[in-house]
Amino acid sequence: MRTVGLLGLVAAVLAVTALASPWVAWGAAAIVGRPFGFARVYDRVFEVLLVAGVLTSWRRLDLGSAAGLGFRRHAWARELARGLAIGFAGLAVGLSVAALFGGLVPALRFSPGKTVRKALLGAGAAVVLAVGEETLFRGIVLRRIRRDAGDVLAVAATALLYAAVHVIRARSFGGPGDAWSGVAQTITLFAPLASGAALPQLLGLALLGWLLAVARLRSSALWLPIGIHAAWVATFRVGRLFFGIRPTPAWLVGTGWPPLVGGVAGWIAVGVAAALLARRRLMFR
Repeated sequence: MRTVGLLGLVAAVLAVTALASPWVAWGAAAIVGRPFGFARVYDRVFEVLLVAGVLTSWRRLDLGSAAGLGFRRHAWARELARGLAIGFAGLAVGLSVAALFGGLVPALRFSPGKTVRKALLGAGAAVVLAVGEETLFRGIVLRRIRRDAGDVLAVAATALLYAAVHVIRARSFGGPGDAWSGVAQTITLFAPLASGAALPQLLGLALLGWLLAVARLRSSALWLPIGIHAAWVATFRVGRLFFGIRPTPAWLVGTGWPPLVGGVAGWIAVGVAAALLARRRLMFR
């Protein structure tokens, strides 16, 4: 099946990324004169390699047209706005729960001018990341698995893959000498992620991935999940300029990135968004 080929491509890219990223981070730091966060380098290397792999394999794996992936033109602005509303509403409840139990505090960190600049950059990053990740996970991967194995397996597989890709970077190592350890972790994937410390984050990201996949299937397009996804990214990239999330209690706020996802507050946020998505389905059928 072409699905096996696509998943094999993603696995190969993960392995190569784990091998290359420590060296890229080390080389970039030597050239620029300052260190780069390993997770950030890992993300960029993975994205570049995956885009290259997908583009070169597009026809062989039958990855579809823009419309087939979910970029339907009909009512796109309305669907995008609804996704943003659902995402922000769910997070508003989750953040309120976190604040109620002491996991969130106000924290204006920069001057007004710097805050505006960083807010604009954060909002732009939210759009880029939402479009890119939804195109990959809920567009290319979900469509391919769905055509070969049906909706249930497509939603489950994309949710788990989405969670694993995001958590694996936090389990990788930061120096060139650790490259082979990073590859071993990436190849085994769920072995390191099955540790007690990683499971809450993995569960939270899988729930978010499930929500986004269901939004894609129910709306028959990518605009609704793009809106939800952009709301989550913007809340933490822009919101962190105005509030801080404490590292404890971990059961409430989680321990990884993005914040909240690995804790009860994040799971509540996903649940509220899912309830709104279900209600929206009934209202706009």
